[in-house]
Amino acid sequence: MTSKVTTEVLEKGTKQVKTILQIPQKQKTKIHYDKKAESEFFVDNSALAGFTGERILYMSVRELIENSLDSCEINRILPSIHLRLKLLDPDNDLWTISCKDNGIGIPSEKVPVAVCSFLTSGKYVEKQQRGLFGVGLKMIAAFSTKDTDHPLRVWSKSDEESEYYFDLRTDIGTNKPITLFKKNVRNEESQIESESGFKVEAVLRAKLSPVTKNKIYDYISQTSIVNPYAIIVFETDEGKVTFKRRTEIMPVPSREVLPHPSDMDLKTLKKAILNFMNQKTTLQGILCNSFQKMSNDKAKEIIMKAGLAVKQADRHDEHELIKVVNICKHTKFQSPNTDHLSPIGEKILSVGMTSEYSIILNKEMTNSGSQSHLSAKILKPALTAYSSRICVVNNRPTIVECGIAYGGDIPSFKLFRFANKIPLLYDEGSDVAREVISEVGINKMGISKKVVKEQFSNVETKSDRTVEYLPIHIFFHICSTKIPYKTAGKESIASEGDLKKYMKSCLSDLYRKVSAQIRRELKIKEDENKLRLYKHYIPFIVDAISESIKIDSKKLSKAFQIMAEKFVSGELTNIAKQIISDSDNNKIQVTKKKKIDNNLDGNETTLNNFDTRNGISKHGNKIKLTKINVSRKVTKKT
Repeated sequence: MTSKVTTEVLEKGTKQVKTILQIPQKQKTKIHYDKKAESEFFVDNSALAGFTGERILYMSVRELIENSLDSCEINRILPSIHLRLKLLDPDNDLWTISCKDNGIGIPSEKVPVAVCSFLTSGKYVEKQQRGLFGVGLKMIAAFSTKDTDHPLRVWSKSDEESEYYFDLRTDIGTNKPITLFKKNVRNEESQIESESGFKVEAVLRAKLSPVTKNKIYDYISQTSIVNPYAIIVFETDEGKVTFKRRTEIMPVPSREVLPHPSDMDLKTLKKAILNFMNQKTTLQGILCNSFQKMSNDKAKEIIMKAGLAVKQADRHDEHELIKVVNICKHTKFQSPNTDHLSPIGEKILSVGMTSEYSIILNKEMTNSGSQSHLSAKILKPALTAYSSRICVVNNRPTIVECGIAYGGDIPSFKLFRFANKIPLLYDEGSDVAREVISEVGINKMGISKKVVKEQFSNVETKSDRTVEYLPIHIFFHICSTKIPYKTAGKESIASEGDLKKYMKSCLSDLYRKVSAQIRRELKIKEDENKLRLYKHYIPFIVDAISESIKIDSKKLSKAFQIMAEKFVSGELTNIAKQIISDSDNNKIQVTKKKKIDNNLDGNETTLNNFDTRNGISKHGNKIKLTKINVSRKVTKKT
């Protein structure tokens, strides 16, 4: 009885304690699902488009120039681009950037959406083009809206209408454009002098470090290499530089192409069916008309293997369609077309390589302090070479182009990387081109590492690769409908498929083409070094002879210099007797054995296979210069 009472008391006490402490019960957490606008997503994740930190101005310059070049090349218009970058407010790091071109322009009703609405572009097709996402100009508009109260100013003039002006901003929360002002521009206020064109001006908050500034200079100068048919005017607070047009030859524009069936997936097939929705087409007709290298018989064979009945394409369910996709993945098709691609070509790339622009920042001291200004220098190499290959990467046709510029005004080694005519400046160490340079040895030229390092020992390089001691520029260009970039920033290319193999093949070809010239120049350098060494020791030899015999030291010195020059050039091999007269009618006889017997005042001087390292030994009136080693055997007959 007592224990029962005790148990009841304990239970009551526990309930009272729980009530006092108010121990909370476990509650389920609710997750709220929100939708984010495309513009807000890209602004929050700007690194996907490359707009990070100090790269904002660099990416803005890059996107504006690429858009201008694409706009001109669509209609084969020789590009004329004017880019301006000015510091507006140094206290708040505000910059004004503007770009004007003579391209096809944008129709006035499409301008607000084309400039400010993300994921609205004419680039979402299977085609070789510079842009990848179509968000570059939108990012500029969004950053201008996010960080400043300045509107984006736009002038556009298309062939079908007159020039229009817009003040625009981006509604980042809804991905919609805000048109603050629009007007039809009169002739006296016109900003576009050509028949058509486009101009945009934005204010951005960004910092410009010396590294980023140099990257901008490099980007513009390298763009002119692969686009020598374009006029590019670049203007900053430090000056103005004009990259002149060096050729009027333009590459054939790229064209849209049908996808290859080996790269087919369910989404691609459903999109193809949707395009023929109103035509009541069978699946066989869809395959023939929507994919390249797909004949009527091949399409019929694939449908038979899938065991599908003949009916309208839109009546097949996903289970049936995925059977077709899987069969196409395991079916062998012909290689994809390449005629829709637009490579640079040998003529255009050679023009760019032989007149390579380089922006130079000059500093001058004035009464008011140090001032800097920009100027352009043109590098002209001694020779150039070109090679190309066609390959397939990820079921997409790809053209690899490679060029070499050697000698002349080129000071040192440099690697240039391009993808669809865009210079790639960052992440060089992880690019496939850098791997190719490392793996293709300089011995392809028939040149040893020892010789190169000896002759170019004054070159400043931290690399141990022999090719980086040479005054050589190597250019790689990859063009395809889909470049295998490593990151969303589009700065380095991955080694996918046989891409590296064909790049190595191109570079090996070029090494063989320029090897003769490089060996010739190395030989000249070697001979110059020998001659410099001989001329260094000639005064010592002449002084030693003059102490023992009476002879005109100037004429003797001149005779020795002539001998050294002829020996280095190979003219003393198997030479017959040469008689050199001095002022006293004394004769120096040079024989095949290189022995000089000169009887002047009864004194005898013998020169016999002397070595400059061993110096000179004197024995009374007889001067003996022993073992001069010229470090090579000359067998060529004069």
